[in-house]
Amino acid sequence: MYSMNHQSNISLVRKLYEEIYTKGNTALCDQLFANDVRLIDPAMPNFRGGIEAMKERENTYRTAFPNKVARLDDIFAAEDKVVVRWTIQGTHSGHLQDIPATGKNIKVTGISIFHIVNGKIADIAQSWDRLSLLEQIGAIAMTSALHN
Repeated sequence: MYSMNHQSNISLVRKLYEEIYTKGNTALCDQLFANDVRLIDPAMPNFRGGIEAMKERENTYRTAFPNKVARLDDIFAAEDKVVVRWTIQGTHSGHLQDIPATGKNIKVTGISIFHIVNGKIADIAQSWDRLSLLEQIGAIAMTSALHN
């Protein structure tokens, strides 16, 4: 059984996935993130941090995948952390950085660990299958040797 604090932390992260990652409501970033929120992600080593950077990141993905939906496959809390195994699906209908729209459907999975401080998300450490995303939109081709 979760404590009230754990339940509140899980609700905070659920709101992030439902309202921002699925609906694109970046106005809620100010409510959900600490001012100096950090993203620790091997796919984004130069992420500068902060609420505005989180909004820009979401807008980049929302432009590329305007119909994207984020699904929580697993979620649990321990101490001041919330762990999520997630899936995002959508259609590549807009530019993703320098990659033009392809109209291809994507399905990407990942795991994120959220550190909650004073009721806001202070850090996100995550790993997700960026290689699969790039392959699905045709930005890279996998050789047959890798599939054997």
